[in-house]
Amino acid sequence: MSESLEKRKEHITQLKKKYSVYNEILNFYEKVLEEQEAIELTLNVNPVETSKDLKALQIKEGFPLINKGDFILDIPSSVILFESLCQIGKNATDKMREDINVIEDAIKDGFLDLAKLLERHYDKTYIDKILEDIEIDEAVLNFLIHMSIKPFLDANVEKLKDQVDFKNWLRGYCPICGSFPHMSELKGEGQRFFACSFCGFEWPSERLKCPFCENKDHESLHYFYEEGKEIYRVDVCDKCKQYIKTVDSCKLDYEPDLNLEDIATIHLDILASEKGFKRPVPNLWGT
Repeated sequence: MSESLEKRKEHITQLKKKYSVYNEILNFYEKVLEEQEAIELTLNVNPVETSKDLKALQIKEGFPLINKGDFILDIPSSVILFESLCQIGKNATDKMREDINVIEDAIKDGFLDLAKLLERHYDKTYIDKILEDIEIDEAVLNFLIHMSIKPFLDANVEKLKDQVDFKNWLRGYCPICGSFPHMSELKGEGQRFFACSFCGFEWPSERLKCPFCENKDHESLHYFYEEGKEIYRVDVCDKCKQYIKTVDSCKLDYEPDLNLEDIATIHLDILASEKGFKRPVPNLWGT
């Protein structure tokens, strides 16, 4: 992980004091982080390598370094993590417990191959078929899958990040895997960074730009925030009617974990929806 578990726990404590309404979700996420940390201590990943010429061509043509299916995963360890997260999830909410019971029954009865599910995490058609067959909440299944492979995604990104040509990549999607960002952050003197919704990689971008439709027209790009809480804002695009939340870390006295900040600002997702804007990339909780 980019940040130690201890620092993330401190961050969670701070957020719970500021936003007590999210305590239940934050407590649950803290347990998830603990399970992921235990897996991280044992993993060793050798990511896919690409040639120098191929990387240059990819950057020039706007292709990411690798596809989602190319990430090197430790499936047996991911299965163990998935099962651990299921046990935690049963104590999170009644809805999650019901869905997890359905998942476990499907695995037990042979209708669901957990190893295959994690191997094909990127295959939406396959995932949709499973959702249709066992009738569970899509957000719950996607959360369990993503959290079970995330330590391995992080390990891949750690070894691939130096291959990214930041100077020639000004696109709104991730240069490593091609996914859209789920959050953005203002750092230093206001430089904007996007955080990938899939692999978590962060890359610099133009400050005035919609990552989803590439709109740069200042008259159709604006933002709003809660009065007195300028740290968090919602950047919206009138052209595509989509939005992304932004954290201004220049106004914070700590290094933000954008997944945690995403949880603590779910109310801004609700406000954006009420204003008629859509979030193309759901957060960890499916909102």
